Amino acid sequence: MDTTLIAAIAAAALALGLLLLRKSSQKQKGSGSSLETKTEQETETVVQEEPEPVDSATDAEEAVAEDLQEPEFEEISDQETLAGLDKETESEIDVAEADAEAPSAIDEEDATGEADQEQPVTEDQPEPEQDEVAEVSEEHEETLADIDGTEERSDAEDVTEAAVEEAGEDALPCAVPTLTIEIYETRLREREAEQQKRLAKAIADQDNITRDHVQIELVALTDRIALLEDSYKKEMEWRQAAIEALQTIAPDADEETIKALQEELSSGETVQSEELFQEIADQKGENSALAAFHAGRLAEARVDLYKALERYQQAVELEGDNSEYLKAAGVMARRLYRYLDAKPLLEKLVQVLETQNPDSIELALAQRELGYAYALSGSLKKAGPLYKKAMKTIAAQLGQDHREMGVSWGQIAELQEAKGQYEQALPTYGKALSILEKELGKEHAGLDLILEKLAGLHAEMEEDEKSALLYARLCAIREKTLGPTHPKLAMALQNLAEAYRLQGQYDAAEESYNKALAIMEANHGKDHPAVAAILQELAKLCFRQNKRDEGEAMQKRATEIFEKSIQEQEDITEDALNLQDKD
Repeated sequence: MDTTLIAAIAAAALALGLLLLRKSSQKQKGSGSSLETKTEQETETVVQEEPEPVDSATDAEEAVAEDLQEPEFEEISDQETLAGLDKETESEIDVAEADAEAPSAIDEEDATGEADQEQPVTEDQPEPEQDEVAEVSEEHEETLADIDGTEERSDAEDVTEAAVEEAGEDALPCAVPTLTIEIYETRLREREAEQQKRLAKAIADQDNITRDHVQIELVALTDRIALLEDSYKKEMEWRQAAIEALQTIAPDADEETIKALQEELSSGETVQSEELFQEIADQKGENSALAAFHAGRLAEARVDLYKALERYQQAVELEGDNSEYLKAAGVMARRLYRYLDAKPLLEKLVQVLETQNPDSIELALAQRELGYAYALSGSLKKAGPLYKKAMKTIAAQLGQDHREMGVSWGQIAELQEAKGQYEQALPTYGKALSILEKELGKEHAGLDLILEKLAGLHAEMEEDEKSALLYARLCAIREKTLGPTHPKLAMALQNLAEAYRLQGQYDAAEESYNKALAIMEANHGKDHPAVAAILQELAKLCFRQNKRDEGEAMQKRATEIFEKSIQEQEDITEDALNLQDKD
C-alpha cells in the first residue's frame, strides 16, 4: 500500500478513535467562546435514563413525524436587540426608519480583548459565504422573487447570450464564454477529488499549514457545487470580463495570441491567460493593477484562494484607492482567516466609499464586512457601530426583508452564539432563517449553513427534537445539491442519528447511521477509520436494543480497523526514524 495513503488513513484513525472515546449519551454544553464548530465531548454513562426504544424503523419515523414540530422562534423586537448598545451611537438610530440594528452581543468586548491575532483554522470551521446566502423577513408577505432550479439555470445560461449581444458584430471569434454548466460542474468535482488527495498527503506528512489551506479550499469547492447555478453564473461573468480586458491589457499582442487566449477563457482552463495577466502585472506598467486583479479572479475561479489573495493584494499595492481591488483583497483575506491583512484593507475600502457616496449600499456592505472581520478577531466594540450603520442603510434602501438583512442577522446570531448567548441567538437565527426561506424556498442550498448552525445550537441546548427536525432538512438539501454519496451528507446524517438516539428513537438513528456508513464505505473503502467510527456507534445502538450478536460483530470489525490503522501508523513512524538514523 502506498505509504502516503497509509499515513493519511492512520492519522485519521487516531483522530477518530479519540473522538469516539469522547462521545456518549450525556451531552455537555460548550462555552461558546469561539466561532468554530463544536465537537461533541460526551462520556458514555447510564443507558436507563434514555427513553424506551421504538420497536421498528417505521414506528420511529411515525413517532418523529408526530412529535416534531417546526421550531418556533421567539419574536424579537429591534428595541430589545438595541439593549446595551454603545450610548454614543444609540441615539443615532431611528428605529421607526430602520427595523434592523445590531444587538447587544456585539457591543461588549470579548473576554479575549481586542487582540488582533489570527484565529486557528480547523476542518470544522468553515466560514459563511455572504454572497451565497439569500434573505427575506418572515414578517412581510411580499417577497423579492422565488427562485427555483429551472429559473436559476435559465439565468446562468442568459449570461452567455447577453455577452454575445454586447460583443457586437466586430468582436473576435470565441470572444464570449461558451463553457457549459455540465462541464463546469465536472471540473469542480475533479478539483474536489484532487484536493482530497492533497489533504490526505498533508495529513500523512504532518504538514499542518497545507492541511489547513486545503481544508478551507475544500469548503469553498463544496459550496460552489451546492450553489452550482450561482457559482457558474459568477464564473461566466468573470471570464467575460477577462476576455474584454485582454484588448486593453495586451494591446501589443498579436491577433493570433489574443484569439488563443480568448478561446481558453471561453471554454477551457485559464492557466495561460493567468500567466499573461501576471506577467503584465509584474511589469508595473499602466495596466498592471488591472492585470493583477484579473489574474486574482481567475485564480479564485480555480479555487486557488491563496494565489488569488496574493494577486488581489498586488493590485491594491499598484492602485490603492480602487474600491473593487480593496474589496476583493479584503474579503478574500477574511475568508482565509487572515484578519491582520483583512482589517486594514477593509478599513481603507470604507474610507474610499465614504468619500464617493456616504449613503450607498456599497458602503453599507463594506461596513458590515469590516464589522464582521472585527468581531471574528475579537474587536467587538469596533464591530457594533459598524453593524448599526450598515443595517440602518440596508433596511432604509433595500427594505427590512431584503436578502442582505438576512445575511446581517445571521452574522449577529453567530456572534451571540460565540459569546454563549444561546437564548438571544435562537430568535436571531430564526429571523435570519425566515428571510432566507422566503426568498429561496425551504429546500435551497443557501440555507445549508444557517440550518446547520441552528440545529447545532438546539442540540447544544439539549432540544433534540428541534435539532432532529432541522438536521433532517439539512440532509435533504445536501442529498439534493451535493449528491447521495457526498461525505458532507454523511456528516449531517451522523448528526441526525445522534439527535434521534438521544430521544430514544433507536431504529431511526440506526437507519441514519447505516446511510452514513454506506457513503463512507463508497468514498473511503470498508477499512477506513471513518467507517469504523460509524460501526462503533451502530454497535452501541444494537446493545441498547438487545441485539448483542449483531452489536458484538460490529464492535469487533470497528476494533480491527482501528488497530490496523494504528499499527500502520507506528510502522510508518518507525520507518521514518530509521531513515533519519541512516542519514
